[in-house]
Amino acid sequence: MKKTFAFAGALTAVATVMAVAPAFAADPIKLSVGGYGSVLVGYASQDDDFTKATGREVTGVDVKGDNEIHFKGSTTLDNGLTVAVKYEIEAGGRSVNNNDTVDSADTYSISVGGAFGTIVAAADGTALSAIAKGAPVVGGRLFNAGLDENDLTAGAYVLKPNSGNFSAVDATFINTSGDSESISYISPAIAGFTFGASYVPDVNGDDNPAQPSSLPAAAGSNEGYGVGLAWDGELSGVTIGVEGGYLWADAGPNTTSTANVNGAYNAGREEWQLGAQIGYAGFSFGGAYRDISQDRKAANGLTLAGQGLRDEVNGRAWEVGAAYKTGPYGVSLSYLDSSMENSERNVSDDSMKIWELAGEYTMGPGVALVAGVGHVDFENGVAAGSNSTVVNSNENSGWVVATGLSLTF
Repeated sequence: MKKTFAFAGALTAVATVMAVAPAFAADPIKLSVGGYGSVLVGYASQDDDFTKATGREVTGVDVKGDNEIHFKGSTTLDNGLTVAVKYEIEAGGRSVNNNDTVDSADTYSISVGGAFGTIVAAADGTALSAIAKGAPVVGGRLFNAGLDENDLTAGAYVLKPNSGNFSAVDATFINTSGDSESISYISPAIAGFTFGASYVPDVNGDDNPAQPSSLPAAAGSNEGYGVGLAWDGELSGVTIGVEGGYLWADAGPNTTSTANVNGAYNAGREEWQLGAQIGYAGFSFGGAYRDISQDRKAANGLTLAGQGLRDEVNGRAWEVGAAYKTGPYGVSLSYLDSSMENSERNVSDDSMKIWELAGEYTMGPGVALVAGVGHVDFENGVAAGSNSTVVNSNENSGWVVATGLSLTF
């Protein structure tokens, strides 16, 4: 709690300085419209044993869209401070549906910047995701863009087995469950170095969360503090970028009230991220690594060891990839590998392995023809000695082929 007050106090001091400085002649903020759009036709195969065991037969060919409208604006005040806003609205193909609990405007940010750096209040990632580096990927909005948190990791083509903890490690950067509201500071670049820090009141990823849930790791902690450092430079024509970040999250005092049926609850977690990317003459190569360590405590006078449960649940994810661009053409090959332990000692890890080959041809400004091939392998942990039906219903793999248009505006 003292850390929270100290962080808030520092921001209050900065806000006070902003308030007393005169700022009357600046132009008002005017919003510009941008965003992206895509439409893809894809084919995905499913493992025969999985579909037989689960009865989850699906159509092999599907059409998927990924569209957002972005409103951005900024103004520079007479005192030199720049105030900027950004709002992102889903425009079909994703979160917009008949569920009233889903926001169509899923992210926003309001920032104040100057010579001291930038302070950002947002539901749009943190300083750690802002400095993240990893495998280079081409293809625009193919598979929902990038290798992290895309349609392949989400099971939008090759279906995920039920109840897997895959969401905890579907990215190699610390993402605090997606778009949790946070406040961050990003320093100006000094000799190529950029420092970032974030405070996340609730890392559950909800504007108005209920009590924290039980495992897995990505959903059970509350208050988070993150710091990161990045360096970008060029040596003999080779561009180099490296970064590292750390986040510590503390489960709040109310967590014990939501202990799961076996009397265990999350007691906080630590996460690390490391990433690097180099580029030369159209070629780029990069990779990233993320580590999660989730502490668990027993509730109601029970002991974890006596229930066959782990007192710590660990996860990790890593990726590597290469890309080449020349003129309107681009191609990339990337690989993501992740795993997360289950809370029960006799249950195997959840794991996910994804290959992605992507290509693009820029037809004109903001218009690209994209295509890709991917292979996905999901394994949801099962108890030792499980029969073949249980095993088959918790494992699925398949190939994905997709092509379409990716637009930016």
